[in-house]
Amino acid sequence: MAGHRPAIAIVFAFTFLLFSLHTLVSCGSHVTLPEDSADVAVDDGTARSLLPEERERLEQLMASMTLREKIGQMFVVAARGGFYPTDDPAWQRMTEAVVQNEVGGIMFFSGNIYDQAIVTNHLQQKSRIPLWVSQDMEFGAAMRIPQATYFTPAMGIAATGNPHFAYQKGYITAIEASSLGIHQIYAPVLDVNNNPLNPVINVRSYSENPDTVARYGIAFMEGVRDGGVMSTAKHFPGHGDTDVDSHLDLPVLPFDYHRLETLELIPFREAIRAGLPSVMTAHVALPEIARNAGHPGTLDPYITHTLLRDTLAFEGLIVTDGMGMRGIRNFFNAGEAAVLAVKAGIDQILLPADLTEAMDAVQLAVLSGEITEDRIDDSVRRILTEKFRSGLFRNPQIVDIGLLPDVVSSREHRMIADHIAKKSITLLRNKDQLLPLDGNRFNRIGIVNITDGRREPDDHISRILDGQFREVLTVTMYAGQCERDSLDAVDAINSADLVIAVSHVAIRTAEDISLDDTITPFMDPIFQSGRPVIAVSLGTPYAILNMAEADVHLLGWSPRQRQQAAVSNAIMGRASINGRLQVSIPPLYTIGDGIFISPDKMDSL
Repeated sequence: MAGHRPAIAIVFAFTFLLFSLHTLVSCGSHVTLPEDSADVAVDDGTARSLLPEERERLEQLMASMTLREKIGQMFVVAARGGFYPTDDPAWQRMTEAVVQNEVGGIMFFSGNIYDQAIVTNHLQQKSRIPLWVSQDMEFGAAMRIPQATYFTPAMGIAATGNPHFAYQKGYITAIEASSLGIHQIYAPVLDVNNNPLNPVINVRSYSENPDTVARYGIAFMEGVRDGGVMSTAKHFPGHGDTDVDSHLDLPVLPFDYHRLETLELIPFREAIRAGLPSVMTAHVALPEIARNAGHPGTLDPYITHTLLRDTLAFEGLIVTDGMGMRGIRNFFNAGEAAVLAVKAGIDQILLPADLTEAMDAVQLAVLSGEITEDRIDDSVRRILTEKFRSGLFRNPQIVDIGLLPDVVSSREHRMIADHIAKKSITLLRNKDQLLPLDGNRFNRIGIVNITDGRREPDDHISRILDGQFREVLTVTMYAGQCERDSLDAVDAINSADLVIAVSHVAIRTAEDISLDDTITPFMDPIFQSGRPVIAVSLGTPYAILNMAEADVHLLGWSPRQRQQAAVSNAIMGRASINGRLQVSIPPLYTIGDGIFISPDKMDSL
């Protein structure tokens, strides 16, 4: 992507200038922008047509490929950015997938920035046809690469009320991804999170309002496009109203087409009109409309082809969610799932449970006449077109490691991410105008970190507030904690003048996001002590329901340090509070709720 860097630099300079101007006019007070000024203009979404010579070369390549080689182009396998000795089994699996099976792409999971760059370069050099490299980056490149820039989750972005922040997030994420040799990121999430019990979407969604989801999703998509990378909307036709995690089982949505058309499909329809280049399917069953009632949408022709290709006129790349997820594996082996996916109209099959079994099954289905070779050609031509369009055949696909420190997590990127985090903080209750805190009013602060017991919390709030008060006492309460330890934690904070209860319960793949029943009884004394209590949720906003009696309800959207710093500054009055809730939290709050506070005055709305 080296040829795009001058244009990218110009666009970034303009973007940062806009950010700087916005910061200058908003210092000291909240500035409400006109509705239309917050919108990000989108083009008609028309992708660059291939040059005649590129089209001719593509067809020559197609004609030279064997059936097996073409099938390989439809598969994307897992890769990890770590260090591997040459005899490491994981290293050998990755190399074999690229050299022997000639897969079309690799999808990176977590990794170190330099290790990932080295693995990318190694595999690209081994591949006869340039690899299409992808990565999940919903929260910025730091979602998988800790050294990169982390951004506020989607729901927090929407809470700012400014879609331009979604654009900036998409643009910076793409810039950092591109520098690492990434061609496609799996974001934005266009699911409408209208189910508070949803264990897998939650803050990954912008809102329970489909128009809000569309507006912010398109802004993010445009930022990614301007950053030179392909975005992928997920999870079609919608994963927002489920109470089952498809990583663990198959969610069933008992909805008819009218329901989908008036809710779940709205963001996808609008994004497709705006030029959406790629869609990821959901492993959810829709028995009321599916052709095969027991099949996940990923494997059903009505969902993937009739609905997406024909009804919504989508012409881009269709990719599966991970095929090793239990929503698939509980019902189909790798070969069966791959064949059904191809028959349904899928272009790229992500992370098959068994690559060889899956490729063998698709090849056998073609040779037996169950699948036509023309069907394979349609997807391979679409995949290769994107590779030519992205310059994979023009430029060496080698990551320039020397440039990474200048691009990834640059000062400008961090400043913008900090600004967005600050604007995302949402205040839902402020009894007796407790916030902002006066450091002279309270001497002894008790901070209670509430966790799910799976991980030690990163208590960044305590580190920031320590020194602001005469004494800061910190304790931890977690699910499964023994009764004695829970009671000791309660006793330890009884002498505090004020308590800050911080929920670190956040969404994680294939894990529950609710507080365990074993911990909630021990939280009651915190809220019944008569002391002021500030309840902070650093993850799912619905955790506030477990702290309903608190004097203050504050949403920080993520346990990451950037969000904790923004929460701390909001508590101490060092930053305005501007967020508005984009989901309902029944029975406490409705969409649109939020209290604005600026450093020089308070305004309850």
